[in-house]
Amino acid sequence: MPRRPKPLPPGLRPGAFTVAQAARLGAGPERLRRADAERIGYGVYRLREATTTELDLAAALLDDLPGAVLSGRSAARARGFPLPQHLQGWSVGDPIEVTIPPWCSPTHRADIVTRRAEIPEAHRRRFQGVPITSCERTWLDLAADLDLPDLVSIGDHLVRVPRPELEGRIEPFSSPDLLAAVVEDGAGRPGVRSARAALGLVRIGADSPRETELRLALGEAGIPEPLLNVPIVGPGGRLLHEPDLQWPRFRVAAEYEGEHHRTPEQIARDIDRAETIRRIEWREVRIVAPHMSHGADEAVHRIVDALVDGGWDGRP
Repeated sequence: MPRRPKPLPPGLRPGAFTVAQAARLGAGPERLRRADAERIGYGVYRLREATTTELDLAAALLDDLPGAVLSGRSAARARGFPLPQHLQGWSVGDPIEVTIPPWCSPTHRADIVTRRAEIPEAHRRRFQGVPITSCERTWLDLAADLDLPDLVSIGDHLVRVPRPELEGRIEPFSSPDLLAAVVEDGAGRPGVRSARAALGLVRIGADSPRETELRLALGEAGIPEPLLNVPIVGPGGRLLHEPDLQWPRFRVAAEYEGEHHRTPEQIARDIDRAETIRRIEWREVRIVAPHMSHGADEAVHRIVDALVDGGWDGRP
């Protein structure tokens, strides 16, 4: 009866580790051929029962790349940026994006896409043990690849004030000033013009990419810029509502209702909200996903109608 192998060293990251990392902890190549480990790439293994995330692979591979940091789309996915749908997924076999110092020799691994650039210490972070670019530098790096609306959406995500009761944090990921500083420092870099254009459209207050998309469509249509998630306060300072977008002068509020509005509890809250808005003689425009097709034409028309009813004369 074959002997049970000695357990793999506890210092190995279950989702991904290299042959060199295992050897340093006393597990040689023969040990990695046992049934409790499996190969997932050239010189990279994981525990057979483990799943591998992009951060797991980055932690393993960056260990052998001095000065390198996770960057670009990989850094954005790790941090939960609202990337376009086609860039959100990652699976074993896909490469990670890494920035290496100009003096570093490039790697020819198929599971790493490298770019050469100097990343100042001010824009180096550690995220779950992995060296990674700052939120601001990651946003700037994305500017070379993303369309303007997507870049604005990520900017809005970075500067929005969080809801502590839901997110467990009280500080935004960044600020307009910090984004402006990284744009200024990035003069001459690919995408910096797009980043500068996006920065002019970034606003504090949008809670979702759809809200940003709607706001940008309204701006393109020449509609006055709305307030974003600002409370409507009634007599005695009582909070009545906090609409996604509002135009107090015309007493119009707009709500984008995503998937979470379909639960019975949320439907009940939405009914109560609509009754409150009606009592204070505001107009509420409720926007859902089908209204956002074709450049959000239907959503824009609905909001324009409400604004005109409220006295808007059509001027921005």
